[in-house]
Amino acid sequence: MHARRLLLIGLLGAVPAVARAWTFTDVTAAAGLTYQHGYAQLGQGGLATAWIAGGVAAGDYDGDGWIDLYVVRGDIGPNLLFHNRGDGTFEEVGARAGVALVGKGSGPTFADFDGDGWLDLIVPGIGRYLGTRQPTPLTLFRNRGDGTFEDVTARSGIAIDDRDTYSAAFGDYDRDGFLDLFLTHWGDNVFGATSSKQLWHNNGDGTFSDVSIVAGIAAAYTVPGGIGDLSFTPNFADIDDDGWPDILVAGDFGTSRVFLNNRDGTFRNVTDRAVITDENGMGGAIGDYDNDGHLDWFVSSIWDPNGDPGTNAWHASGNRLYRNAGNGVFEDVTERAGVRHGWWGWGSTFADLDNDGHLDVFHVNGWNDPTGPFQADPSRCFVSNGDGTFTERGAELGVADTGEGRGVVAFDYDRDGDLDLFVANNQQAPRLYRNDGCDTGHFLSVKLGGRAPNTQAIGARVYVTAGGQTQMRELRAGSNFESQDPADAHFGLGTATSVDEIRIVWPDGPSTVLGARAADAFLVVDAAGEVLATAPAPCTLGTTSTTTTTSTTTTTTATMIPDVFDVQLSSLGRGRAVVVTCTRRDVTAGRRAWCEAQGLAPRPDYVDVLATVMRPVKQPFRGGSARLTLRLNARGKRYLRARGVLRVQIEVVMRDSAGHTARRDEVALVPRRPLRRAPP
Repeated sequence: MHARRLLLIGLLGAVPAVARAWTFTDVTAAAGLTYQHGYAQLGQGGLATAWIAGGVAAGDYDGDGWIDLYVVRGDIGPNLLFHNRGDGTFEEVGARAGVALVGKGSGPTFADFDGDGWLDLIVPGIGRYLGTRQPTPLTLFRNRGDGTFEDVTARSGIAIDDRDTYSAAFGDYDRDGFLDLFLTHWGDNVFGATSSKQLWHNNGDGTFSDVSIVAGIAAAYTVPGGIGDLSFTPNFADIDDDGWPDILVAGDFGTSRVFLNNRDGTFRNVTDRAVITDENGMGGAIGDYDNDGHLDWFVSSIWDPNGDPGTNAWHASGNRLYRNAGNGVFEDVTERAGVRHGWWGWGSTFADLDNDGHLDVFHVNGWNDPTGPFQADPSRCFVSNGDGTFTERGAELGVADTGEGRGVVAFDYDRDGDLDLFVANNQQAPRLYRNDGCDTGHFLSVKLGGRAPNTQAIGARVYVTAGGQTQMRELRAGSNFESQDPADAHFGLGTATSVDEIRIVWPDGPSTVLGARAADAFLVVDAAGEVLATAPAPCTLGTTSTTTTTSTTTTTTATMIPDVFDVQLSSLGRGRAVVVTCTRRDVTAGRRAWCEAQGLAPRPDYVDVLATVMRPVKQPFRGGSARLTLRLNARGKRYLRARGVLRVQIEVVMRDSAGHTARRDEVALVPRRPLRRAPP
């Protein structure tokens, strides 16, 4: 009789490790994110347009639980879709997926606009001055649910062929369940009664209608004799806590706007010019940085270390942090918070990078100005001090990228419990910074499965109470500037090893309250409040190293970790087995039926694997022992490197006509290669 085996490889325990300095590591090449953004030819007067555009979309387009990336490349090659393999690397599948556009794209964004449960993709375009008479048309792709997309632009009703489009954001402003769309068109000088073509209502049948005029948006951008549309970064956010999404738009030359939702399909411009004073609003970040339950707004701008003598064209008083005092009323706390000095800022994100329970701010920089100080200005990482103030630590942490940064994504690409950073540079290569060394801060990640058609529950709020503190996240399909963070709620918990309560306020009104939960877990919660998945993971640790400094020499030692380990199991009895693994990722990728048919349904206490079984073929055994070969994945290698010893358990489940029998072996993995000593 044939038997089938299930091998579960999970963490049992490890040698305690000494806390290491928190830092980031550039893993761009190792992750396979090797490409270049650029233009084959710049037309007359196209310099500004070319140097502004770019970007990246972030989302789990294939539903396997791992965040993927879609990047635009200018016109030097097709756009790229990087599928996250789940082992620390990405595979480029753009052509196979049908999204390898060639053109001058900008600000791609993932969102489920048709409500079928799969992330669709919008790719705006620019190029009016780049050797073409018209910009690259906006393209809307529908996700077929099989790893491929179809171009549905022609029947969508979205026609943008007379102006550049830089960024996009989705949100359900009228609460009909379907995600509406906001687009930004910097440099569009269309005045009078002409529509600004910014706000597009989702009709629920796969089409959109331009409602910019009737909704009260266009009036702020089409004033006769005015400055025109200089909008850059749009976001839907409920800033007055009434349950209806409002709109925040970061704009150039003093045109940032605050639109409050009137709850009838229209908005009113409530921008207070005495408070909203950013002179060159570029990027935008939305988040509750002070944990008071209200959404605050960070706007990146321009700060010139030489001051602003009034002779330049951009003004240079720096970034702005607008604290929400309640009811959507902002106050400028930039100086007090210490986030003003940011160089020429673009994409910006609020993210708890050190898992201490307080949101940090990261933004990219750069501008092609050979005579100015912005040619190699570094990205800025403002780390929260926990008291409403921040300390800039970009260089110290290893994320002070001096490229032409435009888009940025904060996401846990390796699912180790801390947020990593991807930087999309303009006319240069990108950067992926892996978050390492944060082994003291606990975390909780919450992903929601909303009621169709808002299947990502965009606009929902998640409140987590732990360690005497309540934090709030609002799920968004918004823009950081030509880029987005995935619609997951990541909470740093500091030293708290559990949460007391999780409260979810869904976009359509009802609330769900979950009781106490262990920290260091990924949760997926559906609209009925059922926890669909838990996958605890250890926080990523940095490379084990010891550095000794004297007056003359510095010596570093590093552990070399092999990929492959052979594991000897004790006697298994007689029979013939198929070596398989059936993890939670298999289930989320749509293979649940097969897993269950093989008697391999995952249990609630599944943990993320640190290794995989190589060569899953039929393996005979007759009373002797069986040899398996394990390959450590990226997190397993880092864990072993950091701890020195990694104990794994291998559970073997036999399924045959006699029923189920199970046994468990424990194996300790240690580095088998000697330490390598680097030269001084």
